[in-house]
Amino acid sequence: MTNPTAAVLGLGAMGSAITACLRDTGHATVVWNRTAAKTEPHAEAGSRAAATVAEAVTAADVVLVVLFDHASVREHLEPVAAELKGRTLVNLTTTTPNQARATAAWAAEHGLTYLDGAIMATPDMIGTPASRLLYSGDRSAYDTARALLETLGAADYQGEDAGLASLKDMALLTAMYQMFGGLFQAVAMMRTVGATAADTAGEVGGWLGAILPHLGRFGAELDRAAHNSGDHDPARGQDVDFARAAVGALITAAREQGVGADLLEPLMRHLDELAATGRGTADWISVADQLPIA
Repeated sequence: MTNPTAAVLGLGAMGSAITACLRDTGHATVVWNRTAAKTEPHAEAGSRAAATVAEAVTAADVVLVVLFDHASVREHLEPVAAELKGRTLVNLTTTTPNQARATAAWAAEHGLTYLDGAIMATPDMIGTPASRLLYSGDRSAYDTARALLETLGAADYQGEDAGLASLKDMALLTAMYQMFGGLFQAVAMMRTVGATAADTAGEVGGWLGAILPHLGRFGAELDRAAHNSGDHDPARGQDVDFARAAVGALITAAREQGVGADLLEPLMRHLDELAATGRGTADWISVADQLPIA
């Protein structure tokens, strides 16, 4: 069976990496970019450069959208809804879950085969074993495009709800940015005594590597409590009072070094709230249960 032709809309770093990967794995590729000059290196490498979105779409079996944001996706797809019929549309632009659902609803209104995706990789990882892409929405769209999608990295279908891939992407990225925030806090503190950021990053990496196995235990304990009316008291691990003292000491230490504690203070506020409502002996991971908005 002949490999499907893929159109890639958007040639930033990620769109360019996806195009190169598809080209290298034997797929004919058609590329479009708002700034036409960005198509030139791909045309020289064997892709077809399209002058318009409509031209790119009509030349392809699978259309991969890798644009800047939700607004740009709708801006460029709405005028070509008719041309998209009969093709598999895969949106890989970073969007929120509700934005993904809105695009899926728009596609359904126009009779389009639509799949939403989220890229858990950096451009240099595309096409390597380290690359993972999440997909959700139309199962038939996923099944149709799966062989092509698997050339980009591990393809992980999340379910029929088009927002699921984006939701998991956003949740995992939240953990990543919070981790990076911890690194930045550590760097700022250690710089006050002349330590380089590189040295501190090495120390942080080693420490976090040793701590990561605890994540599974935390997850299991949160699930256990959720199935028992949110019961975290008494704590099976570190309790709120202990965590308050520990985080309080971290905040004091930062301030003693002339460094702000802005990244730590939100956690402290949640611990203070738990203690103030009589839950000082509960497991400190019950902070997770405070986050849903009533």
